Amino acid sequence: MNATPAESEDATAEEARLDAALGAEVRAMRARRSWTQETLAEATGYNKKTIARLEHGKRAMTVTQLYKICRAFGIRPSELVGAAEKEVGIQ
Repeated sequence: MNATPAESEDATAEEARLDAALGAEVRAMRARRSWTQETLAEATGYNKKTIARLEHGKRAMTVTQLYKICRAFGIRPSELVGAAEKEVGIQ
């Protein structure tokens, strides 16, 4: 079944909010650890520009990026995703 244009727009808007919330949560977790973007970049193998784009919701996070970031923080991916879902209001 195909989504209507309105449903597609709603999904796109929700995805954008989730990307922004995931990024904000990464930024908050990094700040709580007093890490710079460069520190997180080194811990994940990504460059600082990628970390900045993810934190600002300018780039959708891949599953691999999610796992590497969570591993660097020593948390489960479900913790990061759950916090972002709560922020966006997804149940």
